[in-house]
Amino acid sequence: MENPIAKSILFLLCVPTLIQLAYGLDIVQHYCKLAAKTDPYVDYKLCVQTLKANPNSEDADFKDLVMISINQAKANATEIRSEISELMKRTSEKWGKYSLNCLKSCLELYSEAVSDLKKALRGLKMEDYETAKTAVSAAMDAPVSCEDGYKEKGGEVSPLSETNDGFFQLVAISLAFINMC
Repeated sequence: MENPIAKSILFLLCVPTLIQLAYGLDIVQHYCKLAAKTDPYVDYKLCVQTLKANPNSEDADFKDLVMISINQAKANATEIRSEISELMKRTSEKWGKYSLNCLKSCLELYSEAVSDLKKALRGLKMEDYETAKTAVSAAMDAPVSCEDGYKEKGGEVSPLSETNDGFFQLVAISLAFINMC
């Protein structure tokens, strides 16, 4: 069943885009600017850089940008899973038992994040913004929980801090966009 209110809101979000395009302003910059203004976790430059890295963003409307941002976060989470697996294989002797358990936990968290982001994409395609928002929020927990695992034991240092931070920022962009839907 189609939701006429959701369609009206989406149309209203597209009107400024049409006006901006008529005046030569960039849709990616416009929505990244809005996202950065409404969410303190969104870095404007990272938002623009990330979205413009995808060639599909050139002809995108707002809903396309939301999909692109979620797909990029999902791809990043998949890369992080591979990175963690490699860390565990290559240097299993290097890590103590506690740190190895943290890596295993992080691997599981990022696997769940990939599933959550797939669920968000399905929700978005069906214009079920609440499901998309909940799923993206769940994915956003992965880097925080991963880091928290290391912090529980004094002296443990996460080898994934920068990676976790980068993923958190990507997901923050997706969540800010969904909150605009």
